[in-house]
Amino acid sequence: MMQKDLLQMIFTQAEREYPHECCGMILGPQAEKEKLTRVRPCINVQDQYHGLDPETFPRTAATAYFIDPKELLAIQKEARTTQEEIRIIYHSHVDCGAYFSEEDKRIATTDGEPAYPGVHYLVVSVRDGKVADSHLFSWNPEKKDFV
Repeated sequence: MMQKDLLQMIFTQAEREYPHECCGMILGPQAEKEKLTRVRPCINVQDQYHGLDPETFPRTAATAYFIDPKELLAIQKEARTTQEEIRIIYHSHVDCGAYFSEEDKRIATTDGEPAYPGVHYLVVSVRDGKVADSHLFSWNPEKKDFV
């Protein structure tokens, strides 16, 4: 179960970054698998990549998120140093529901398997600048999908 203060931090970020999608991660200690300890907001660089290569990155930050690979590596290094693990990757959907889209699934999987085994995904719906809903998705190995 996610602590209300962590969820509120994400909701605040989602509303602040509207009308663009926000993104980030929730980390927890390696020794306590069920514990969530901190939110690590990330910068959505989708617009930068879209501007450089609109064919490969056809979406803008209003409809997609992309965490810079350098930032992702820095988070992983930071987590090793602090003996933490990435537990949840989150992002918002702008003016639509909190569902796990085909694009979300494409980003979260590699060769039909989770890119980050054991990591859950939180999607936050932001409508007209206010959080409307949120849902947490986990990999179901039998269905080969996030549910």
